[in-house]
Amino acid sequence: MAHSPRPSVRFRRIGGALRQAREERRLTLETAARRFGRSQGWLSTVENGLQIIRVDDLTDLLDFYGIPEGVLRSSLLHLAAQGRRKNWTHAFEGRISAAALDLASLEGDSASIRTYQPNLVPGLLQTEDYTRALVAGGLPGSQTNADELVAFRMARQETLAKKVAPQYHAVIGQAALHNEVGGPRVMRAQLQQVSEMAQARSIALHVLPFEASARLWLAGPFDVFTLRPPGQLTITVLDHFSQISFVEDEEAVATHEQIFAHMLSGALDEPWSLKVIRRLVSES
Repeated sequence: MAHSPRPSVRFRRIGGALRQAREERRLTLETAARRFGRSQGWLSTVENGLQIIRVDDLTDLLDFYGIPEGVLRSSLLHLAAQGRRKNWTHAFEGRISAAALDLASLEGDSASIRTYQPNLVPGLLQTEDYTRALVAGGLPGSQTNADELVAFRMARQETLAKKVAPQYHAVIGQAALHNEVGGPRVMRAQLQQVSEMAQARSIALHVLPFEASARLWLAGPFDVFTLRPPGQLTITVLDHFSQISFVEDEEAVATHEQIFAHMLSGALDEPWSLKVIRRLVSES
């Protein structure tokens, strides 16, 4: 059965930008729709991210609002074009949640990914056994699609292996290196993989040491995505196995960026972080 394109976080971002452009020009929804030549209902659903918008229609709307050539315009058009493009995530539709598919789509279209993980190894750096142990540790009955969840996470990791990979910047709490997920053998292989992946030029890894634990109360785990082309479109994602939440409010995203910078300022530099990880591998 063919799947129709689905509204997603991309289209909510586009809709929010269009709403802001309309309000800055002091146009009501009714007036803007009438002058643009579309129904008020159509424009309302576009602004609320409930309507997929064609690139041609978006171009006309941007012209209508007088949005000039520049970062915002090119970013919105890019989001619209990529949102309609089929990619590997379509193979998981109906088997993985729509929010998880959105997350993977954003990962693949990001110029940079900043991740803060106080207690676990970040998903894009996990081994299959580590991921499987996390899934097995979930609530009873939540493992019914364990194989799908593991396969999906492994497929997402191809993002970091691409020829043009996003800049991946991770701050990991030192506790994540000691928490025994899956037992000693699994943890040793996991730490070895983190050590090897951290040597890639596109990956920067920092360990937040136990001495900086006073900072941990500020936030739980989160990711900050800056979408291609680099510009004004940045989104925070709170990713858990049971729920994925997208934070699109600019002030809230800016707060997460500030928290990430604060965590990074208290973390070890890259060489020292690798020394810590390699020492744990050698001792295991």
